[in-house]
Amino acid sequence: MKLADAFLESMREVIADKAEYEEFLAALRGQREYGLRVNTLKIDSSDFLRTSGIDGLSPVPWCGQGFYYDKQGQAPLGKHPLYNAGLYYIQEPSAMSAAAFLDAQPGDRVLDLCASPGGKTTQLAAALGGRGLLVSNDATFGRIPQLLRNVEMAGVRNAIVLCESPQKLATRFEGFFDRVLVDAPCSGEGMFRKDPAAITAWDESKPTRLATIQRGILNEAAKMVAGGGYLLYSTCTFNRLENEDVIEDFLRRHRDFELCGEPLRIWPHKDRGEGHFAARLRRRGEAEAKSLQKSFPKVKSDLFQDFCEKYELRLPEGDVFAHGDRLFVAPPIYPDLSGLRTIRAGLFLGTLKKQRFEPSYALALALKKSDFAQTIDLPLDSPLIAKFLGGESFEIDETDGYKLFCVQGYPIGFAKLLKGRLKGRII
Repeated sequence: MKLADAFLESMREVIADKAEYEEFLAALRGQREYGLRVNTLKIDSSDFLRTSGIDGLSPVPWCGQGFYYDKQGQAPLGKHPLYNAGLYYIQEPSAMSAAAFLDAQPGDRVLDLCASPGGKTTQLAAALGGRGLLVSNDATFGRIPQLLRNVEMAGVRNAIVLCESPQKLATRFEGFFDRVLVDAPCSGEGMFRKDPAAITAWDESKPTRLATIQRGILNEAAKMVAGGGYLLYSTCTFNRLENEDVIEDFLRRHRDFELCGEPLRIWPHKDRGEGHFAARLRRRGEAEAKSLQKSFPKVKSDLFQDFCEKYELRLPEGDVFAHGDRLFVAPPIYPDLSGLRTIRAGLFLGTLKKQRFEPSYALALALKKSDFAQTIDLPLDSPLIAKFLGGESFEIDETDGYKLFCVQGYPIGFAKLLKGRLKGRII
């Protein structure tokens, strides 16, 4: 690992003690940590440990649902059937700290301003437990598909996914959110051990350039925090310029905010994780009764109603609405999204075709096995799981119609059977 001289010099300023500095460098050149986080929207941690069949898990101290795992001698966890059921998310252990530090509560209005790829968003969703509202935003459209896929796989029902600038959101949502997370774009020094590409992408001017961007994002984020609400700023970098200096500058400019305790730093030579920084800020005062609630007519569709009755579909709570030929369930709090680049507004149920309603992948992953009358439940070692996930067509001894495929009782998707032959999963 060849580290830039300018980076090494900057770290000597951050870590003044020579012996500790050498420990830091040794750790940076060592082995990275691997982690997964259990999705408590679907299963609690104790049940997961008991039934997953994944060995060698040990707890991450700053996240009650997080676990370290040993990658050696283990099949790729991203191909495990329970991963495809959304029971866990593969996440670098230190990255679990920010959402945990924000401490979202069920019923909160939460904004994840820089949300892709979705690790922190799905962690916040689990903390909300299906109540309140989660707005997951990323300003870069190319990063949205991965965010949306992770939200759907996790079975999140109360999320709105947007692709907007912080400035435009601040105009619409002033003082609206109880908790706002800013996992800011940064120079990525904390990822050097994990990702060699981060080393080659680093240059001496990058921290200064990004600190300017971070200040701007944080300023806009602050406008959207309600009185008494919390703003969490995090990066995955080591230097003070993008961390403590950004926070100190913010507090000088925003006298209505206060720092809640000391910022959290995770160091590879002190902790089992890559580099991470998080600071929690509180806005003084009390929340005003802000309502941006939008009302809309409920949808009445014979095709959809027939589908619900035939398959005894237990829908998530909320109003069903249409966008073109696609049906959605609105989250419990549904703000006016007019004029915003909205990617997903609530849970996507499926599409109205000419003669039928076709259920979505998102709906399948948001259901429990008991929510749908016709299911196929496969054991973890079934060879049909790989065929199903690969979209293959195969014969199976079942009656025709839509089936909710499950693994060990947990849905992994819908498929349609015709004359006893599976036509491939619906994605």
